[in-house]
Amino acid sequence: MLFIKSRKLSAAKALITVLISFPCLISTGILIALIFALPALLFTWLAGNDYIPQTFETILAIIGLLFFLILVAICALYTWFFLSGVIYWLIEKRPVDEYLNKSKVFVFLKPYFGNPIRNFFKRNGIIRICALLIFIPAAAVAGWFIYDIVSDLTLPKPTQFQLVGKYHISKVTAGDLDPSTFHQFKLEFKKDSTFELTPINDINVCSKGKYAVDYSFDYNELTFFCDKGITSAHIDRHYGFYRIEFIIGDPDSGESIYFEKDK
Repeated sequence: MLFIKSRKLSAAKALITVLISFPCLISTGILIALIFALPALLFTWLAGNDYIPQTFETILAIIGLLFFLILVAICALYTWFFLSGVIYWLIEKRPVDEYLNKSKVFVFLKPYFGNPIRNFFKRNGIIRICALLIFIPAAAVAGWFIYDIVSDLTLPKPTQFQLVGKYHISKVTAGDLDPSTFHQFKLEFKKDSTFELTPINDINVCSKGKYAVDYSFDYNELTFFCDKGITSAHIDRHYGFYRIEFIIGDPDSGESIYFEKDK
C-alpha cells in the first residue's frame, strides 16, 4: 500500500513538472518583456528617428535580443525549478516555509515580499500556481488586443492630401543599397493624386502613376496604380511621425525600404 502511494506521488510530481514547464517559460518571458518594454520603445524611437547609425542599430539589436533570450532562459529554468519544488512539498503536505527558506531568492526578497509570497503558497497553493501561470499569458494576449485596438484608434492616419510632399529613404532592411546613396532616391506625392519615384530594383513600382489611400486594407493602405499593374505599400504609423514602407518579398521576412517625408 505504501509502495502504491509512493508511486502515485511520483507520478503526480512528474506530471506537474511537465505540465508547468512551458507555462513557466511563457510567463517568465512575458514578465521580462514588460521590464524591457520601456528601453525597447526608447531604442525603437531613437532608431526610427535616425539618431542611431544603421550599423550600430543592428549590432545593438542583436546584442539586446541575445541578452533578452539568455535572461529569459535562465529565469524560466529557475522559476520552473522553484515552483516544482513548492508543488512537491505541497503534494507531500510538508510545511512550505521550510522549502522557501532554502531558496536564496526568497531569502533576498523576504524583507520586502516575504509574507505575501508565503501566504500565496500556503492556501490552495497548487491551484494558485496553476491559475497564475494561466493568467499571465491570458492577460498578455488580452492586453495585446486592447493595445492593437487603442493604437489603431489613436495613431494619426495621414490622409491622401496630407501625404503630399517629397520623401527620402530613411531606412533599409533589405537589398544592397549603399547608405551613402540614399539621397539619390526620391518619392513624391502630388496634389493631383499622382506620384513620382526614383526607380529602385527592389521596389516593383513604376516611376510615375496614380496613388490612393484606403485604411480598410491592413498593411496595404497605400496603392500605386501603374500602366502595367497595381502595387501596394504600408503606411507605418507612429506617434509623431509616419513612414512609407515598401515590403520586399515575404511580408514576414522583415525586409523593407522606408521613406520619410522631408522636413
